[in-house]
Amino acid sequence: MNKDNSRKKVLFLITKSNWGGAQRYVYDLATGIDQTRFESVVALGGQGELKDRLEQAGIRVISIASLGRDISLRKELDFAKELFTIVRQEKPYVLHVNSSKAGGVGTLIGRLGRVPKIIFTAHGWAFNEDRPEWQKLVIKGLHYLTVLLSHRTIMVVGALLKQLDLPGVEKRSKIIYLGRSVGATFTKSDARLRLSEMMQLDKTTSDEEIWIGHIGELHPIKRQAVLIASMAPLLREQPNLRLFIIGTGELENQLKRQIEQENIVSQVIMTGNLHEAARFLKAFDVFVLCSHSEAGGYVAQEAGLAGVATIVTRVGGLPEMIEDGVSGLIVPPDDVTALQAAIADLITHTEKREAFAHTHAERMQERTLPKMVRATEALYLL
Repeated sequence: MNKDNSRKKVLFLITKSNWGGAQRYVYDLATGIDQTRFESVVALGGQGELKDRLEQAGIRVISIASLGRDISLRKELDFAKELFTIVRQEKPYVLHVNSSKAGGVGTLIGRLGRVPKIIFTAHGWAFNEDRPEWQKLVIKGLHYLTVLLSHRTIMVVGALLKQLDLPGVEKRSKIIYLGRSVGATFTKSDARLRLSEMMQLDKTTSDEEIWIGHIGELHPIKRQAVLIASMAPLLREQPNLRLFIIGTGELENQLKRQIEQENIVSQVIMTGNLHEAARFLKAFDVFVLCSHSEAGGYVAQEAGLAGVATIVTRVGGLPEMIEDGVSGLIVPPDDVTALQAAIADLITHTEKREAFAHTHAERMQERTLPKMVRATEALYLL
């Protein structure tokens, strides 16, 4: 319970405790809100990096044993019961729910527990994923119910509001762009040296090469297979060109087989997970995010802050971040030919690449972490 009545308790809820975009968002808010006015508590499933980081930062964490991504009626009932007990014990002034599953159950329990302020942050819609149409309709209805049960919904990009264009959604929602501070990053030469050492590459030629970078979970929605297919002809034509794919996931073996079949093994480096991968972004001449669906696109924002020319797909909130032909290039999703042409354009024209990187960096510096935190605090107090 909140013994300090001068501070309002904010109970954050998120499904998974790994380290992804939504988890970073919860971490940034829980540690960034004014601790003289608010008390942060985070409830989550699992025992991942988010939990470790929060505890290291002095934030109290409540682990929910029944909370996981897999869905079953028994698990949902157990989760609802456990969360209701937590809400009754903690008596938060604000229940701030994140992710689809935690959002749906959390807003309902928040209402039943008479929490004064229920905030739901939409990081993306599950109906944008590859799935049967009937499933998309059901999921869209559940997302709609989540928005209606919350007092306010934060949309991290305007595109999310357009995608859930249903009665009452706009009135109950507020767009608050993600804030990001990359912190200390390696210089280009140092980042290349460290990556070369880690991956046992020839360090003597790295300065002469053109490096293309990608960071993301190896998941079908991220479309790394499209990136590899688009770059394969370029890699075969240009020995000084390399592609770095940072991340792990379910597609790792499949992507490795694709790289072998394309006969580009020596030029495509799959690094696995790198701690604070954004520190290495300056190693790249071009950064590519070619997702089939994307909301806030943290990593494209980080690439901008690192001063790297960026190519994105025309999905979700990415066109709100990149202005095509001004601060980067935008291509249609799943278009191998268009992506190949965009990459070829930037690796060929150095001045264009540098101009895009400069403009992208300037614009991303306006999306600050303090601005995001203060805007969110204002919603807590409305």
